[in-house]
Amino acid sequence: MNYGIQISEYDPNLTFGYYGGKFLPFHMGHLSCIIKAASMVDVLFVVVGYDEGYEQKLCQHSKFKWVSSRLRERWVTKATKNLPNVRVLSHYERRSPDHMTDPLVKQANDSLLQKLGGRLDYVFSSEQEYDTYFNKYFPASQHIIFDRNNSPFPISATEIRASGVYSYWDMLPSAVRESYVKRICLCGIESTGKSTMTKLLAAHYLTNFIEEYGRTFYDDINGCFDIDMPEDFHQIAFGHSHAIQQAIPTSNKVLFIDTEETYTQFFRMKGLGEKSTVLEEMIKNKVNQIDTYIYLEPHNDYEMDGTRLPVEEEMRLRDNDYLKALFRDYGITLHIVDEQNRTERLQKCIEIVNNSLKL
Repeated sequence: MNYGIQISEYDPNLTFGYYGGKFLPFHMGHLSCIIKAASMVDVLFVVVGYDEGYEQKLCQHSKFKWVSSRLRERWVTKATKNLPNVRVLSHYERRSPDHMTDPLVKQANDSLLQKLGGRLDYVFSSEQEYDTYFNKYFPASQHIIFDRNNSPFPISATEIRASGVYSYWDMLPSAVRESYVKRICLCGIESTGKSTMTKLLAAHYLTNFIEEYGRTFYDDINGCFDIDMPEDFHQIAFGHSHAIQQAIPTSNKVLFIDTEETYTQFFRMKGLGEKSTVLEEMIKNKVNQIDTYIYLEPHNDYEMDGTRLPVEEEMRLRDNDYLKALFRDYGITLHIVDEQNRTERLQKCIEIVNNSLKL
């Protein structure tokens, strides 16, 4: 439960309400109901009810992957952080075909009522059919129904599970969207067009992109690899990760990322002749949670842009093989883009992204 005073310490003259659900997933219709309910009581308990076996079967043949009650509680908590009278918690909610007679259902509801302080003045829902249920298990509470047909967000979790989150993106609170932004990384050795492709794809999908942080880092000191320090590579990786986290909340379904820490490890090995255990752990633990790696083969001419050292073509091809081998060593699957024509390269990348989004 999000922090607040102990429930036992509340003034008994306050009014208490309860709004619950599986929130599988949490959507704008839920949030709209919570806002209305919060305006009607002094304290509103929003309860994420869970029964993992039931939920996993519910999601099994849908386009929505089951997520834990902890993540759902996190979604609701973040979405309601500016509603000071809302308290969010999760609670086991027995799911049974005999929910009106199953003693375990009664036990779960009795436990919930006790957890919420023993008194609820109101219970809120958007389903008339819950009337009988609430009358049985919360007889001292008044059931208030929000008309879903008059909601500004006429959506149900069932519809989202059937079609997938990307089909109902605008119906998801930003706290939920963050969990589903696909992170697409553009990889390859120097001067393969990664930066340009990253920007083209971001423009195509109307979303954010993250520039190669190594460039930003060395621009700040007006230098490059002839004055690099061993700790630079860690700072670059940390800065890159921070930039990714900052961009996720405002991204539209997908975030495009120019390189990642395997590339940083590659340059450390070239410059210092050794791997970094810090970078190794970041890669193995998938700190940046990259969903798809697009690898551009070196078909562009090598461009001396002021930040690169001269490289012979033979060495460039050896570097390319070495970088791909490094990705393989870390168990990372690469989607290779080997097209030489620029338009075909872009189209191939779009195809890979669409497959990642299942569009």
